[in-house]
Order: sequence, then structure tokens, then C-alpha cells
Amino acid sequence: FAEALHRAVSDAARACAREMAALRALLGIQVLLLPSAAGPFLRALLRAVLLLLGHRYPKVRKAAADALYVHFLTYGDPLEGGEAAEGRGGEGGEGGEGGEGG
Repeated sequence: FAEALHRAVSDAARACAREMAALRALLGIQVLLLPSAAGPFLRALLRAVLLLLGHRYPKVRKAAADALYVHFLTYGDPLEGGEAAEGRGGEGGEGGEGGEGG
């Protein structure tokens, strides 16, 4: 179901490339599909949303950036399994302490 919805949203986005309200609504649908996506479907969704970061209209770019920011804060990086929402987010890689203070 989700893949068929993504195809329909992608086709609609191509058809209404100049209608900001429609693009923002379609962006919202794609971002809402991200938590349940996996594998190639996840990569296709991320690609579609990331392409909107370079859209010609600033309002669409800002909406895409805001939606991705909130998604990453809530669910973490989808390509790493989304562990940031469980307490790992924002801390430095190896070494434990995360580099605060010193």
C-alpha cells in the first residue's frame, strides 16, 4: 500500500510542480511514510524528499527542511535504524562522553 501511495504522490508532484500548497501536502505524506519504510523504498522516499530541498521556490525548500528536521529529531536517522529517539541522538561517535565540557 505504501509503495503505491508513494508512486501516486510522486506522479502528483510532477503534475503540480508550481503549486506550493499541493507540493507541501505531498511532502507531508512522503515524510509520514518514512518511519514505516525500509530498503529500496526508504531510499526512494528519502530521495524524493531530499530533492525538494533544492526546489526553485523557497517556501517548498523551507517546508522540506522543516519536515526532515522534525522527522530526524523524532525518529533518528532512518538509514541507521532510528536509534536517536531512544537516547543516542546528538552524542559523539566513539569515546563515550560525547565531547561535552572536557
